[in-house]
Amino acid sequence: MITRRDVLGSLLMLPFAGAFAAPRSTAQPFALTSPARAAALKTQVPSKVAMQVTRAAQKAVDRPVHMMAEVRTGGLLNGEGGRKESQQAQEDWRQARLQALAWRLSGEAACLDNARKLVLAWSRGYQPSFSPVDETELASLLMGVDLIQERLSGSEREQVQAFCRTLASGYLSDPIKVGGPSTARNNWHSHRIKIGTAAAYLSGDAALVARARERFMAHVPRNIGEGGVPFDFEQRDALHYTTYSLEPLLTAALMAKQHGDDWFADPAARRLKEALAWLTPYAQGKKTHEEFANSAVPFDRKRVAAKQKGFTGNWDRTGAANVYLLASRLDESYAPLARELQPPAWAQALF
Repeated sequence: MITRRDVLGSLLMLPFAGAFAAPRSTAQPFALTSPARAAALKTQVPSKVAMQVTRAAQKAVDRPVHMMAEVRTGGLLNGEGGRKESQQAQEDWRQARLQALAWRLSGEAACLDNARKLVLAWSRGYQPSFSPVDETELASLLMGVDLIQERLSGSEREQVQAFCRTLASGYLSDPIKVGGPSTARNNWHSHRIKIGTAAAYLSGDAALVARARERFMAHVPRNIGEGGVPFDFEQRDALHYTTYSLEPLLTAALMAKQHGDDWFADPAARRLKEALAWLTPYAQGKKTHEEFANSAVPFDRKRVAAKQKGFTGNWDRTGAANVYLLASRLDESYAPLARELQPPAWAQALF
């Protein structure tokens, strides 16, 4: 029998219900896309963009897994070493994101199956090298996890989270595991932070998330000088590497924002805003820059000599499309420039 005391007790507990329920609602950790946002994508993404994403995914829906013991593309020209095979492995990680996104937008079971296959194979069978230029697309794999994790079993989610803890612990370590002294300042460290941040959030480990935030705040003023000039531009004399360093930092900041922590607005990260302002005239086409003309890195000269695309001539401003798309999600004033640069459909849908 329910007594008046029982009813009063229940009413008194109502103000506290949200406090007790909140941990359960956030028990499913994510890197970039919360479960609620993932469920809403189909209604929020424009149909034209959704169709482009789905068509791209359908072209590789039967893609096999390209598992490798070690993925390496850094420092290798086309045709050297295992670069071609490693590029296929990296494409697996991007495809996990694309296939998962296409499933969310179209409901096609084949896309879900392929995304799930890629996520589980790589999280189970790969031992990271902690070389960020080789493994930066692992963050894409984790963004794919966000979109399909409701279809993973409990043991499969535990497998993914264990992989994330390994990634986050390694990529957010001090000292760094792989790379020379300058990589603690340049784009390498930006990519370490992107991978580490995605993995930390998806692991659900608050200590790792706190470490990611600390690494981000420490790196921004080391990577970007006064006036917003990035160290990568000074070192490589290339806007290619400027965007290659800013994009992962903005991605990490967007992940934090999706978790209610505005890294972009933090005073410690003010130079990230300055770097965007410095780059804007180049992205608008008001300024031009001849790429790699005075790079201090010998490998850049090898690529110039090999006539590798993008390493000679003036910078192509469309290379900043994702930078300003990400920036627009943090500062709406960049939205017109982002639209002008026409970022790829998958980025428009996901970010």
